[in-house]
Amino acid sequence: MIESGRTIAGKLDRPKSESERARAKKYYKKKKLVSVSIVVLLAGVLGWLVYLAGTQFYEIITRKEEVEEEIIAPTIEVIDETTGVSANLSSRMREFIANLETELKERGFTVTQARIPVGKIREVDLSLEEYNGVFKVSLDRGIGVTAEDIERMVKYLKEQGVTEVEYVDIRVERKAYWK
Repeated sequence: MIESGRTIAGKLDRPKSESERARAKKYYKKKKLVSVSIVVLLAGVLGWLVYLAGTQFYEIITRKEEVEEEIIAPTIEVIDETTGVSANLSSRMREFIANLETELKERGFTVTQARIPVGKIREVDLSLEEYNGVFKVSLDRGIGVTAEDIERMVKYLKEQGVTEVEYVDIRVERKAYWK
């Protein structure tokens, strides 16, 4: 027979008083309030960090767009031989000619004119101030290597005693032709 107030293990269960139950209820209520407050605080901090990160990201994107809006344009005249007037250039061709002009200027050459031949979309013929012929260059090659090839060809032609050429073709890497 089991006596009342005892557990199966034999320990005596002590009935809890009203004040103990009230204290326990108050403790768990306070614990719940603190837990909810911490979660709300962490959510607020996380939201603020996300807002700051988004603001920084927006500023970076905006600055990048401002930089991209800068237009690089050649200072020389560019003529489209199809129409015979100043060319309406694509952004890639405009930047290529402007950068090549700058690169050649740094190497001591002055570009006087650029021509886009009839039916060509990846070729530009450059006229240099001190030379009679034109230099045929390709947009598919790098600007630095193209300028370097022009410099090498000018030096080579001077060494060979060639003073007048119709054109110098440097569109193919590691090859050059003149007429």
